[in-house]
Amino acid sequence: MKSHQNSWNIAFCGMAAAVSVAVMLLGAVFPIAMFIAPAAAGFLVSVVCTECGRKLALTAYGAVSLLGILFVPDKEVALSYALLLGYYPLVKPWFDRLRPAVLRWAAKILLCNGAVAVMYGLLLIFFPAGEMEQAFQAAALVLAGFTLLLGNIAFLLYDRALVNLLRVYCVLWQPRLHRMLGRH
Repeated sequence: MKSHQNSWNIAFCGMAAAVSVAVMLLGAVFPIAMFIAPAAAGFLVSVVCTECGRKLALTAYGAVSLLGILFVPDKEVALSYALLLGYYPLVKPWFDRLRPAVLRWAAKILLCNGAVAVMYGLLLIFFPAGEMEQAFQAAALVLAGFTLLLGNIAFLLYDRALVNLLRVYCVLWQPRLHRMLGRH
């Protein structure tokens, strides 16, 4: 019976990883899904954690990160998964235990902004932008600040959505999946 359980867990982990990579490839094809795709792939990591445990969820995260960086043409999609949205569902329970609430939210925002800074720093190192006129540089800074603000709001919404989506999965989809796949 234990061998059957291990086989099911590994197969589930592999399928979730494959779907995650496919979703991130779609995020590279459709510009509107540039940040939605890595977030959806990150949610699949939380599903793997629920079904198979933290160890296999970390394995899935690592595999999807590596495959995403290697094969997803839009490196921004792959890096946003690898540097933030892929592992965040696994560290979220640790953040949620922080008290008081102000410290919890500040830590989450600090993680998000740190990951964004590393991601765009790497992108600028490997894909440098050309020289811009000073007027364009000022406008680019204002736009970057506004985009970062919107990114922080979106990240906090993602944080809350993870809780709700996982609850829906456990109540609605998990029993159906187990019944369909013969897992008890």
